[in-house]
Amino acid sequence: MSDPRSSKEDNFFISQAILSIVFSTSALLSNVFLMITVCRNTNLNQRIWQTHATYFVVNLSICDLLAGLVPGYGGLFYNISILRGQTRESLVGLQILIVVAAVMTNIVSSCTIVLMSYDRWLAVSSPLHYKARVTKARIKAVLASTWIYSLIFSSLPVMGVALSLFSLLYCHLHVSVPLIILPVLYWKTLRALRHHNNQVQDVADDNGRQKMDTAHRNREHKMVSAFLLILVFFYLSFGPQFIAQNVLVFCPDAISQESFRFFLYASNKFLLINCCLNPFIYAWRIPTYRRAFREIFSDCVRLPRNSVSQ
Repeated sequence: MSDPRSSKEDNFFISQAILSIVFSTSALLSNVFLMITVCRNTNLNQRIWQTHATYFVVNLSICDLLAGLVPGYGGLFYNISILRGQTRESLVGLQILIVVAAVMTNIVSSCTIVLMSYDRWLAVSSPLHYKARVTKARIKAVLASTWIYSLIFSSLPVMGVALSLFSLLYCHLHVSVPLIILPVLYWKTLRALRHHNNQVQDVADDNGRQKMDTAHRNREHKMVSAFLLILVFFYLSFGPQFIAQNVLVFCPDAISQESFRFFLYASNKFLLINCCLNPFIYAWRIPTYRRAFREIFSDCVRLPRNSVSQ
C-alpha cells in the first residue's frame, strides 16, 4: 500500500516541475528571440543601438535569460531529481546555486528598472544635457556595477548575516524602497513630457522643428510607458514572493503547512512571468522594436520557401 504522504510529496514536486517547464521555456524563448532581434546587423538594428535605453533592455533581457535557465530549469532538474529518489541533502549544492542565481537576477532586474526610469527622467527633463551626462561608457559601467553588487549581496549569508535579516534586506531594499521612489520619478517624467508638449504647441514660427520635437516626444512617451508597464509587471510578479518571504521571516512555522509551502515554491516560478512578458512589451509599445520583430519574423516565415526554391 502506497504512503499517502509520499504521494502528496510526489504531486507537489510534479506540480512544481510543470510550472518550471511552462514559465522557464516561455522566458527562454521570448528573450532569445529578443536578443537575436536586437543583435542582428541591419540598418534598423543600428538605429536601435543608437538609443541608450537599448543597453538597459539588453541587460534586462540577459537577466531574464539567466532567470529562465538557472532558477527555472535548475528548479526543474531539482524537482525531477527528488521524484527519482535523490535526497535533499545530496542536492544542497544545486539548491544553493538556484537560490543565489534567483537572488542575483531579481536584484539586477530591480536595479535595471530603477536605472531605466532614472535614464528616461533625465532624457525628458534635460534633453539638451542628456547626451553629455549619459554616455554609453557610463551606462555600461553602471550596469556592470549592478551585477557586482548583486553578487556581493547574495554572498551576505556566507559572511555571517542571518537568513531572516538577509530576507528582509533582500525584499525591502529591492522592492519596498524602489516602490516609494519610482512612482515619484515617473510622475516627474510624465509631468516634464506634458510641459514640453505644451511648449511645442506654443511655438508656431518653425513648423518643421515643431513636428520633429513632437515626434521625438511621442517616441519618448511610448518608451516611458513601456518601461512603466515593465515596472508594474515586475511588482505584480514579485508580489507573491515578497509576501511569502515576509511571512516566513515572522512566522517560520508556516513552512510546515502544505498550502504555504506550495505558495512559497510557486511564487519563485511566478517571478518568471515578468521575464516572459518583457519582450512583448517592447514589441507592443516601442515602434522601433516592433518593426525589428516584424522583420525577423518575416525572414523566419520566408526561410522555408527560399530553401525549397534553392
